[in-house]
Amino acid sequence: MSDQLPPPSNAPYSPQPGQPTYPGPAQDPGHPYGQRGYAQGPHIPQRMPGVVRAAQIITWVLAGLTVLGAVLMVAVVNPETGGAALGVNLCLLVTAGMAFRFPTVGNGIRVTCIVLMSVQIALGLGGAANGNPVGLLPLLGAIAVVVLLSQGAAGAWFKRPRAHT
Repeated sequence: MSDQLPPPSNAPYSPQPGQPTYPGPAQDPGHPYGQRGYAQGPHIPQRMPGVVRAAQIITWVLAGLTVLGAVLMVAVVNPETGGAALGVNLCLLVTAGMAFRFPTVGNGIRVTCIVLMSVQIALGLGGAANGNPVGLLPLLGAIAVVVLLSQGAAGAWFKRPRAHT
């Protein structure tokens, strides 16, 4: 009667007699999940890298200067000019809002910010071609943000595993 299967065990993933066993991760009772080696290591960043933080700060500073400049244009020149200044920098303002989520979000927001800042570069080049020197600062800032977010450390940060809470 050796051709009959052994009765099923109560453990859903226990090996059957005669099957090889594979070692799992090392158990660590002090670790919050009881296992070591999955959410730690030199290849998974635990703190936001400097390139991501720099992109975040550049975006916030540029957005603040844009809003301040638009308010000044409304007060000094006319509301239409102030609105145009906000409109031409809309991609920058949206990216600045998304930059608040850099510590917690995934790679999709990094790609979205790179795309938005690339559009901002195109708008800045158009403004510079029309003789608008004010568009030069957002243009240079957008280039810096695209370069910073395209680096490997930024990619590793946004692709890191995160606990779902």
